[in-house]
Amino acid sequence: MKQVRGQNILLLVLTLSLTLVAACSGNNNGNKETTDPTSTTEESPAPTEAAFDPMAKYDPPIELTTAAFIRDGAEFPQGDSIENNVWTRLYEEQLGIKIKYDWVSSDTPEVRDQKMSVSIASNSLPELISVTPRELQMLVDAGAVEDMTEVYDKYASPLVKENLEVNDAIALNAATFDGKLMAIPTAGGIEAVPMIWVRADWLKNVGLEGPKTMDDVLAIAKAFTEQDPDKNGEKDTFGLAIGKNIYDGFAGVEGFFAGYGAYPYNANSTMWLEKDGKLAYAGVQPEMKEALASLQSMFKAGQIDPEFAVKDGVKVAESVTSGKIGLLFGHFWNASWPFNDMNKQALNADWKPFPLVSKSGAGQPYLPEATPSSYYVVKKGYEHPEAAVKLLNVYYDNIYGDNAKPETYHSVTEGDKKIEVFGYAVMRGNKVDNNIVAHEKVTAALKSGDPAGLNAEYKDYYDRMLKIKNGEMGDSWFLDPIFGEGGAYSIIKGYSEGGLIISNAFTGTPTTTMVERGATLKELEHEMITKVIMNAAPIDEFDQFVANWKKLGGDQITQEVNDWHSSK
Repeated sequence: MKQVRGQNILLLVLTLSLTLVAACSGNNNGNKETTDPTSTTEESPAPTEAAFDPMAKYDPPIELTTAAFIRDGAEFPQGDSIENNVWTRLYEEQLGIKIKYDWVSSDTPEVRDQKMSVSIASNSLPELISVTPRELQMLVDAGAVEDMTEVYDKYASPLVKENLEVNDAIALNAATFDGKLMAIPTAGGIEAVPMIWVRADWLKNVGLEGPKTMDDVLAIAKAFTEQDPDKNGEKDTFGLAIGKNIYDGFAGVEGFFAGYGAYPYNANSTMWLEKDGKLAYAGVQPEMKEALASLQSMFKAGQIDPEFAVKDGVKVAESVTSGKIGLLFGHFWNASWPFNDMNKQALNADWKPFPLVSKSGAGQPYLPEATPSSYYVVKKGYEHPEAAVKLLNVYYDNIYGDNAKPETYHSVTEGDKKIEVFGYAVMRGNKVDNNIVAHEKVTAALKSGDPAGLNAEYKDYYDRMLKIKNGEMGDSWFLDPIFGEGGAYSIIKGYSEGGLIISNAFTGTPTTTMVERGATLKELEHEMITKVIMNAAPIDEFDQFVANWKKLGGDQITQEVNDWHSSK
């Protein structure tokens, strides 16, 4: 007690002493008041905190490791590579971020999936990488990725947030686990819907018009096989392009199946439909059998390459560009690859896009990725997770911003060749409906002859399309079937305005059993589809597949999906 009391007395003395010192120092000349009532005491200004700059350059520079999966035969400007290009140089100059690639590999699905499976299992992922929804779930469950909640809120630019937070922020919600943003999603949109591509010059040669029903599609495929559409006097063409992956970046048949109201798996997700108030997997519905029967009949009639089961998208593209196939179900970008290669070689292949059709008329394309098909994750423990958001800001600024530089960062010109370089950015994103707007504004400007009001990106399209219109083909043929009248984006716009797009009813992250059994079930389905098309199994093989799918995890997945549905 004495010791405590003594300490209290000492504290009181110190307090009084400090008070007296403060009082004395507050007066001028001791206790005397100042004789100048107008004088004021000068105070040093309080130090101000430096303004926060979300795009501040790292000094000294930092290193960020990543990986790339690129298309076989991809082009680069002279002297550039995936490791050294306009984007990697920009990152270092503007942000002080040095990009290092742990690996660069083919983007074919089987190569990519194998590489990612090994990397995830061995915990050898780079610091930043793009992953599928299934891979994201696995990494989150393993505690292997950084929480991006705070860095996204603090560092993402208004333009990035504008595009990632549309549709009630469905993309961000899909990347959120227990209230934490565990990845940066790719922005949504409706561009991934399929359409039909047909060689119009071949249609003319066989006396047919573009397809309006699935019967028309079958008739065109038959004529392109049997009526010498290229007029070379030989029976050396096929009616429909298909690749071994069935659902691939090129020559997939999701659009064909949609013509029968059938929606099997796609490369990154499964399609779920609402039926009688519950969700059901589309790939096991009865509509599948009719679509499979049609493909099997086409194969038996020689309308499909008998070697399709061993040809990936690149190999099928070689068949297309060598003039062996004139009909396929694809996407808007097929005009730029591989069709553009034919016209760069002056082969004058008049590829035109058409909307999907059904047995009775307009078809309903499906958008399996109502939620994103890919996400960017930062490896747990990386010191600068905000660097990923900075990279994305730079992409949006230079591709979509008010001062965008598409001639440098989207496509560059070398001689008469136009090389797309936007795909070599480490982080990319979409501007929702940007290309539909481009279609509308560019076609209007071409009609009026007045490009005033077009931004730099649209003006570039306008200039190049004007040259095409004036007969200067160059390297830009692909722009007209994409952005021109009747082009791919007019079709996508028509889908949207007509309310034709079917979205995946399941927008949650992969369920537990999806992660555990999804790859096996996908392979089971792929094997069944391939065997039936090739007539290596009867059409009733589909019924056996359905039974096996249910038994090997499908019923459990269906229960988990409906538990999620009920919770919503």
